[in-house]
Amino acid sequence: MTRRPLTLLILALACALGALAVWLAAFAIPAGQRLDGSALAAFGVVAQPRLEPSIQGLAGLANMLPLTIIAATLVGVALLRRRWLMAALVPLILLAANVFTQLVKPGLAHPRIVELSGIEGTYPASWPSGHSTVAMSLALCAVLVAGPRLRPFVAVLGAGYAIAVGYSLVALGWHLPSDVLGGFLVAATFTLLGTAALARLEPQPQGAAAAAPRRRRTGVPSALVMPAVVAVTAVVLGALALLAHNPSAANYVSGSFAAVLAAISIAALGVALTASLTLALRSAR
Repeated sequence: MTRRPLTLLILALACALGALAVWLAAFAIPAGQRLDGSALAAFGVVAQPRLEPSIQGLAGLANMLPLTIIAATLVGVALLRRRWLMAALVPLILLAANVFTQLVKPGLAHPRIVELSGIEGTYPASWPSGHSTVAMSLALCAVLVAGPRLRPFVAVLGAGYAIAVGYSLVALGWHLPSDVLGGFLVAATFTLLGTAALARLEPQPQGAAAAAPRRRRTGVPSALVMPAVVAVTAVVLGALALLAHNPSAANYVSGSFAAVLAAISIAALGVALTASLTLALRSAR
């Protein structure tokens, strides 16, 4: 593992503070509440009846069955790599992040009212999003489990998966954008804490094995650039393809600053979190 668990702890603290900032913006600042509601309304136009089954399928990728299958796969990969402590910590990270989300929702319940197509909808206990927490915690644990050479590409795939789930939740009207951002940051906080514990507890490689990460250090950041560009391009093209099937939705969304801001924020945070963990683990085996 990385020799700098303190770096991981600092990143975890930053994510926790980021989650707090998102919560304050969504619950305590009127302008943030208006942006949240406007973005939700604009996203909802995309979820037309003929597209809704596909969007629901994306959201379902963070249901219990996919969570169980992917989590078991990640544990299996860790065991194959003979990373016994990692195999034990991955389920704990996933459990802690998602249990925390489910426990904190009722504690932060607040009757946020959003108008959608002339109908008022209430979101009393939706922050942070459980599906978003599942998606991002799985994505980050996949980055943790992957080997050094595959880690940048796993980070890109994981970011794309989490972003797609986040977009689908907002488009379906199940969650506000701030719920998705909060879920991402909660997942990152717990994953980084677990990774810091792993860095502290796992034995460090010796001799030539310890020198190898230093040779890789300069290669990983540059290796992230092209996959990240491809991932962001794929997400943008996918969104454009959805909008192409519904010109009225395209016109509405393109004219909504809130929707554009929310879309960029979700995508940017998804990429930033997986990329940050990848870079923090650049000296890890």
